[in-house]
Amino acid sequence: MIRRITCRQVIRGLLIAVAVIILLVLFFWKLPFKWQIDSLNLPEGCVTVYSTRVEFSDVYWPHIQGEKVLACEQGYEAAKEYIESHNSNTKLLHISVCGYGAMSDMYLYDSEYDPYFVENWDADNYVKIVYFLRL
Repeated sequence: MIRRITCRQVIRGLLIAVAVIILLVLFFWKLPFKWQIDSLNLPEGCVTVYSTRVEFSDVYWPHIQGEKVLACEQGYEAAKEYIESHNSNTKLLHISVCGYGAMSDMYLYDSEYDPYFVENWDADNYVKIVYFLRL
């Protein structure tokens, strides 16, 4: 026997699908950006100081920004060169590598307000990986 699908069942199914999509967007939109930062090939001896953080902001213009701070034994210049040479252009899309002490009003992690950084680390060994996508 063939079962007929009513209009009410179709509408209920569409509403559930829309609700699931909205929940996925609200709670899991950061995952692709975190994954892009965390999947980079990093030099040996790098230690994560501050884990990956991703935010959406509309300051100045709408954008998505993610950051991760590392302490690398070999120093900023060598770490930057390694990261840029051992990752493909696709992996480095929208990603820049800079020093943790670099000044900007847009950064999520800022060394100026980090007392631990001032007391315990050499500024030349800190590396910040920044993902920036202007929407």
